[in-house]
Amino acid sequence: MRILYLSFDSGIPFWGMKGASIHIREFTKALKEAGHKVTTAVARLGDSRRKTKDVYELPKMGIDFFHQEIPEQFHLLAETRAFARNFGLKKLLKKIPAKKFDLIYERYSLFGIAGLSWAKDNKFPFVLEVNSPMVEEAKTHRQLMLEPLAKAVEGYLFSNAGHLVAVSEAVKEYIHSVAPSASVTVVPNGVDIRPFLAVRAANGAPGKHGEGKFTVGFVGSLKPWHGLEFLLEAFRRLPEDQNFELKIVGDGPLRPSLEKLAHKLGIHSRVAFTGVIDFEEIPRTLRTLDALVAPYPHMDGFYFSPLKIFEYMAAGRPIVASRIGQVAEILENEKNALLVPPEDPEALASALFRLKSDRTLGEKLGKQAQKMVKVKHTWKNRLHTIQEIFESLMDKK
Repeated sequence: MRILYLSFDSGIPFWGMKGASIHIREFTKALKEAGHKVTTAVARLGDSRRKTKDVYELPKMGIDFFHQEIPEQFHLLAETRAFARNFGLKKLLKKIPAKKFDLIYERYSLFGIAGLSWAKDNKFPFVLEVNSPMVEEAKTHRQLMLEPLAKAVEGYLFSNAGHLVAVSEAVKEYIHSVAPSASVTVVPNGVDIRPFLAVRAANGAPGKHGEGKFTVGFVGSLKPWHGLEFLLEAFRRLPEDQNFELKIVGDGPLRPSLEKLAHKLGIHSRVAFTGVIDFEEIPRTLRTLDALVAPYPHMDGFYFSPLKIFEYMAAGRPIVASRIGQVAEILENEKNALLVPPEDPEALASALFRLKSDRTLGEKLGKQAQKMVKVKHTWKNRLHTIQEIFESLMDKK
């Protein structure tokens, strides 16, 4: 099938290191490996040195700074530029080698309406992937000056897409709150397990440290919804003489405040902030850690489908995670992970201490997690459902 994949969000560069960028690359790669011919159009490539066949950047419509930190008085202009980006699709399509697409697949972004409009004009089936309640998210974590326009675009997209893919049940509920009759299928994120298996084959099982250091690791962006302040509070409760160390891999707006908190708690000498690493290094990095943590805070309507959970599972290392949302649906306590209540540093610390004290338990949990992700949660697994959606839309056409 010939697929045009669209992403109008300039905050998600194709070659970026954030989870959304990885999602786009891994998902389109999986589509190609399944035999589809995929043309990808994104708002920003992100790294001009890296070339990929059939990946195009949408023409910039004036100054594009929607996702940069800008003064409050310029937010209206920024959102206007984001809406204007729709007009770049028509320009780009003139540059793409002439071809007839069978289907349009778009990752939902604020104000992104051109994909559906173009699909309707050309009578192409249209699938919209929704990763979050975008309007509500923008209101909560950023300013949203053109809220009525954003809501109007969202309502039009949800009501007129041929089919919607939601990454979680909470996102599906949100879609139906906007468009009750929308056709929605839940398809969580996934992982390409092959690089993780290759690292394991090359390096074997991680060494057993006995009474030596026990390295706890978090890999991801340093954003409010990851609950890293609770991880630091938990780490403070771990006894210094037990040689625990914490490695936080990633970057983001909370890094300065988290570093200050580590100093305030008196644990800064045992906490390393490494910054961002290349995606290709993640399998090897995860494999070197003794325990992997996902300390999500309590959130009403937790809507995430965390890529990090699937990557943690693929790494085959023991996981400690908050019992919340899809995390608690994917992971099973005492079987392939240890689950703790959100925002409970005491429980988190106890789980980590238990893993250090019982390395056999950790190895068992890690192996079970890797076995489960291989069977149920790879991108190849996800494509079975995606292709059923494609075939259904093509039959209707």
